[in-house]
Amino acid sequence: MLNPQLDRRGELIHLLTTEGLPRRHVERLLDAARALAAGDAPAVAPRPVFLFLPDDPAGRDAYADAATRLSLLPVALDAQDADAHAGDALAQTAAGLAPGVLVLRHAASGAAHCAAAHAAPGLHVVNAGDGGHADPLPALALVQAMRDIKQDLTNLAVTLVGDIRHSPVARSVIHAMTTLGVPEVRAVAPRTLMPDSLPQLGVRACATLQEGLQDADVVIVLPLDVERISGALLPSAREYAQAYGLTSAALAAAKPDVLLLPAGALTPGVEVDGDVAASLPPVEAQLAGLLQPLRLAVLHVLAGDAP
Repeated sequence: MLNPQLDRRGELIHLLTTEGLPRRHVERLLDAARALAAGDAPAVAPRPVFLFLPDDPAGRDAYADAATRLSLLPVALDAQDADAHAGDALAQTAAGLAPGVLVLRHAASGAAHCAAAHAAPGLHVVNAGDGGHADPLPALALVQAMRDIKQDLTNLAVTLVGDIRHSPVARSVIHAMTTLGVPEVRAVAPRTLMPDSLPQLGVRACATLQEGLQDADVVIVLPLDVERISGALLPSAREYAQAYGLTSAALAAAKPDVLLLPAGALTPGVEVDGDVAASLPPVEAQLAGLLQPLRLAVLHVLAGDAP
């Protein structure tokens, strides 16, 4: 079965997910982002970049800025151009667009694959998040931070803490890390927030926070949507914080130089305590700074030749 992200020669034509993305393409995007962060963004042949991110104006503006820097032509699509609840409308939209790049954020899992399957010839799809399925670029930013600070990924123990079941970033970073050779990936969460497929993903489920953090090199903290999951999946935010909230005392079980990476906006007193939250702004700024070069890189790779 052909990978829908690749053409018959194995070249990248869409960025839909890190799952099944060959290592050379993951490394190409990361290396291209580094090169683009270090210098001016080289222009490519002018093509439209269609932006459908109706619930993410900041993301839309960031992609528009990246497109402009590459001499591409950002075109914002209205929500009515690809109805959030109608797969047929999304397919028709993708089929009717001119050659270029479609950056798509959608509430439905699998929406990016649907758009790619029906894309007009010459239209490349970038998944900017499709429900709980995948969100490749924030995941690649996490991996890039690990490369920048830890250098060698092949001797790391990485622990994910939080709502792994519903996080598209968690799924995406797990696939990216295993592709790049991270030898030990662990997961810590209440059983109701653990996906059933952890063993198939090469991830070890840990029974306690202490077990998960023991000698960890990197800890990725996933945000909770407390209002959505409380009750059926989570007894209370307070109980979660008591069992799984990160404190300086809990992090003492990890390596002394542990790298703590937030995979989204965290709530002090829930996922982390106040002292840990106070230490996060520098790494949050670093991750935000890594995202824009990655946006540049994926647009450059899909719209032209990477640097």
